[in-house]
Amino acid sequence: MARNVSDVIDNARFNGYHLRIIMICGLLILFDGFDLTAISYAAPDLIKHLGINRSLIGPVFSAGLFGLTLGALGFGLIGDRLGIKPTFALCCVVFGVFTLATVVASSLTELMVYRFIAGLGLGGASPLSVAYASDYCPKKVRTSVVMIMYINLSVGQIVAGYTYSTLAAFGWQAVFIVGGILPLLLVPVMLLLMPDGLEHMVLRKAAPEKINAVLAKIEPSVPAVDTEFTIAKENKQGFQLAELFRDGRAAVTAVLWCVFFTSLIAMYFFMNWIPTLLQGSGLDKTQIVIITSALPFGGILGTLVASTVVMKVSGFRTVAIGYFCAAIAMALLSMAGSEFLLLAVGTLAVGMFLIGTQSVLNAVAAAVYPPTMRATGIGWGFGIGRIGSIISPSIAGLLVALHWQPADLFRIAALPTLAACIAAYVVARLLASRAPARHEAAPVLARH
Repeated sequence: MARNVSDVIDNARFNGYHLRIIMICGLLILFDGFDLTAISYAAPDLIKHLGINRSLIGPVFSAGLFGLTLGALGFGLIGDRLGIKPTFALCCVVFGVFTLATVVASSLTELMVYRFIAGLGLGGASPLSVAYASDYCPKKVRTSVVMIMYINLSVGQIVAGYTYSTLAAFGWQAVFIVGGILPLLLVPVMLLLMPDGLEHMVLRKAAPEKINAVLAKIEPSVPAVDTEFTIAKENKQGFQLAELFRDGRAAVTAVLWCVFFTSLIAMYFFMNWIPTLLQGSGLDKTQIVIITSALPFGGILGTLVASTVVMKVSGFRTVAIGYFCAAIAMALLSMAGSEFLLLAVGTLAVGMFLIGTQSVLNAVAAAVYPPTMRATGIGWGFGIGRIGSIISPSIAGLLVALHWQPADLFRIAALPTLAACIAAYVVARLLASRAPARHEAAPVLARH
C-alpha cells in the first residue's frame, strides 16, 4: 500500500515532535534578531574603538546585510538540493565562528569582512528555519505556528539589548562572544534531534524504515508501510529557482519579491539605526535601551494580534493592512521629538505593525511554494528583500552625515512601507485570481 506523506504532514495533529522542530527553528530566528540588534547597540562603542566618523558605521551594517542577502540566495538553493539539516548546521558554524571573530577586529575593513561572512551563515539559517518549520507543520496550524515562531526575532532583539546592558562592564565584546558561542552549541543539538526533510527523503528514495520512523513521530496513529511512498504532485525535482516562475507562480513571485524588498528597507533601518540616532538626544543609556527594546516588544504584540486576524482576513490582505498601519505609526513617531515617553510608545507602535506584519509575510509566503522549492522560495524572498536592507543603512548613514534629523528619517522610512502595502495587496489579488492548485499524488518509490 502506498502512502502520501504530504497528506500525513498536512492532516497530522500538532504534537511534541512538531514542537521540538519549531523550538530549534525558533532559536535560529532568535539568533537573527540578536545579531541585528547587537551590532546596533555596539555601534557607538565600535565607532570609538576604531576611531571612525559616525557615518562610516553604515557600511559595516551594509556588509553584514550583504552577507545576509547572499546567504539567503545561496543557502536556500543548497538546502533544497542537499537537504535542510546539514545546510542548517553549516550556516550555524559559519555564523558562530565569524561572530566571535568580530571581537578581534582592529580596523574598519576587518570588521566589515567579519560581518559579511557571519552574515552569509545567518542569511541562510533564517529563511531555512521558516521553510523547515513549514515543511513539518500540519496545514491547519501552519501559518499561525510559523508566525508565532517568528516572535523569536523580537525575543532575540530584546535579549541582545539586555545582554549588552548587563555585560557592559565587560566591554562591548561580550555581546558578540555570547552571540557567537550559542549557535555553535546548537549545532550538535540540531544534528541529533532534527529529522531530514520528509518529502525530500521520499524524492531521494530513502530507506522505507527511515521514512516510517519519521511518520510515526509526526502522526503515531498512522501504520507503517513496507515499500512505497508518494508526495504531492506539485513537488518537483530540478532547478528550483526556475520552478518559482512556473505553473502560474511567475507574477506572484515577482510581486512578492517587491514586498520583501520594500518592507525590509524600513525594518532594517529601524533595527540598525535607532540606538545611534538617539545618541546625543539627551536620553541616558537606560532610556535608549528601553526605547530600542520597545521595537521588538511591539513586534511580539503585533505577531500575537496578527495570528488571530490572519484566520479571518486572507494572509496577504492582512500584510497590506499591517504595512499601511506601520507607515502611519512612523509618521507619528517623527513628531515625538526627544520626549522619552512619546518615543517609547511610537517605537512600540512601529514594532507592532512593522515587525508583526513581517512575521505574517514570512508565514504566508512559505505557503505559496511546495516543500521541494520552499527553501528556495523563502530564501530568495529574504535575499531580494535584503538587497533593500543593504541599501537602507548606507542611505541613512549618508543622510546622517548631511545632518538630517531623526524625525526626517522616520518620515522617509514610511515611503517604502507604503510601497510594501501596495505590493502585498497586489499579491493578494493575484492569488485570489489563480485557479486552485491541484495536489495530486505523484508516486515515488522508496525501497530498501
